[in-house]
This record gives sequence, structure tokens and C-alpha cells, in this order.
Amino acid sequence: MAPIVPPTSEQTEEKVITVIAEDMHIKGSLSFETSLMIKGSLEGEIISEGLLVVGPTAKINATIVTKRLVSRGEITGDVNANEQVVLKEASAQTGSITTKYLIAEHGSILNGSCVMKREAVAESPMVIIPQAR
Repeated sequence: MAPIVPPTSEQTEEKVITVIAEDMHIKGSLSFETSLMIKGSLEGEIISEGLLVVGPTAKINATIVTKRLVSRGEITGDVNANEQVVLKEASAQTGSITTKYLIAEHGSILNGSCVMKREAVAESPMVIIPQAR
């Protein structure tokens, strides 16, 4: 049975709890547990246990560790997403991505490496077949 890919619908983005506006510029570390949309700029690092949405006007220069990332803007820096990365049509990612699932829409830009890791698969039990005599 194939693993279920997490949903990437627009409804996920509609559930964002906090928004950093276009006119905000942050320098430093940002950490949150639920969901955040960035429309402004951020330089530093982002650590999240939830959903990070990078808006179309956002410019991020940071190391990102999150559960899920949906990007419509510009990210410079390495991304480590435990669950999924979605690069929307006009997004630009410069740096490495490590995730289980990657969706790169037509028109998105990825300049860097990508490592996709899945959870360890349980080993199949060894079956011993007796030899014919």
C-alpha cells in the first residue's frame, strides 16, 4: 500500500493563524508551533512544528526547519521539512531541500539540491524455502 501524500489544497493556507505583513522586516530567529504566513522579509532562522507559508511578496534569507512548507515567494537558505515542501508556480528556492514529499509546480525555480527521505520501512520477515532433494 502506497503512503498517503499530505494534502496541498488552498484550504491548508486558509487555516493560517498568524501573518507577518508585507511591510514587516525581521532579523533573527523565529519559532512557532502552529501556522504562519510571511508576506514581508526575514533574515535568520525559522523553526516550526507546523505549517509555514511564504507569500508571493516574501523574501526569506534563512535556514528553515518546519513540518510543512508552502512557498509562493523567494527563499534563500536550506529547508528541512519533516513532512512536505510545495513550491508554487512563481516561487524561487535557492538552497538545499530535505523532505519526505516535494511538489514543484510548473514555473517554480529550485536552484540547489534535494534529498527525499521516507520513514524506515520495516524489514520483511525472512522466508526459508526448503531445497528439493
